[in-house]
Amino acid sequence: MWGTVSVIVFILLLTFGVWKSFSSGVLREMIEFAKLPILIEKDMFNGETKTFVFKKNGVEKALKIKKPNDALNSITSSRTSSGTISFDPKRENGLHLEFSMWLSGGVSLMTIIEKDGNKIIQEDEYNLEEKGLMPAVYRMIDLIERMSSTSSVWDEFSSDKT
Repeated sequence: MWGTVSVIVFILLLTFGVWKSFSSGVLREMIEFAKLPILIEKDMFNGETKTFVFKKNGVEKALKIKKPNDALNSITSSRTSSGTISFDPKRENGLHLEFSMWLSGGVSLMTIIEKDGNKIIQEDEYNLEEKGLMPAVYRMIDLIERMSSTSSVWDEFSSDKT
């Protein structure tokens, strides 16, 4: 009888342990990872493509963004890089995103800094090995959408041509 009770208690404890590990993060991380392809292919600007200024490792170019994946591919094209994304080429004022990616002890890390001109609004560091790319992607999408909601030199240039 005690053997049967011991086996039942053991099975209950094992089941509880498995459930606890999944509910504490593993299952949540699996769901978040599954949502990544949908999230990065989302249309950010209702079918419109917006042009941003992208500067990475000292090289500046125009970056056309329609989906988060457009920005993400540019930022993560190498495991170590730094740069900025801004909507206004002047960058004296207005929101812009500064990013840096680096390896530390074999761990990929990423920093995203939201700036308004030279003023730091928010700075976040992400351990990409521990939390994955999702938190950084959510932050990047939010900031890019807010940056593009303001007018820029690009908008003035576009309205002159129409």
